[in-house]
Amino acid sequence: MNIDYVHLYTEEEFEEIQAKYDGKAEYDNGLIYLSSNTSIRHNQIITNINMYLSMYLKNSKCRAYSEQIEVIFKSDNDIRKYKPDLFVMCDDATTNGESFTSPPKLIFEVISKSTSSHDYITKLAVYQKYGVLEYNIVEQSGKIIQYSLEDGNYVISDVYKNDDEYTSTAFPDLKINLRDIFE
Repeated sequence: MNIDYVHLYTEEEFEEIQAKYDGKAEYDNGLIYLSSNTSIRHNQIITNINMYLSMYLKNSKCRAYSEQIEVIFKSDNDIRKYKPDLFVMCDDATTNGESFTSPPKLIFEVISKSTSSHDYITKLAVYQKYGVLEYNIVEQSGKIIQYSLEDGNYVISDVYKNDDEYTSTAFPDLKINLRDIFE
């Protein structure tokens, strides 16, 4: 008889694993997602987006953060500890000193083959549930799928490719030409 067994980890076990792991570790209701360090291409895309976000947010009450910072999504019997590739938090954000404990306004996740289903399915549902205003899935091939929160549900507000100009729904004055992201 073959019985499949999935070990669910406690938060404490996750923290021990994360402290020893040289890569990205995320906690998802007892499941742990480990991914190796990202590719050069992945980092170039994040750097390009971050540069435009930082310039746009300069002198505002919001800041861009990268995957080294954890965001905790928590409610009754539900805890997720994610490290989005790039996200925006504003002065109204709450922290526990090391992690953010309120949802970002805007998230960019650059898709890697090993984590694509987690980003497209699981994180999409979690970000919607916790009220992330805008979630962008960035495909390294040069496409951005933009989800915007409307009446508590995500809708695909746009799909950007080629020479399109990305326009944020959370920050409508934020515009970035895709050539500048994927150069």
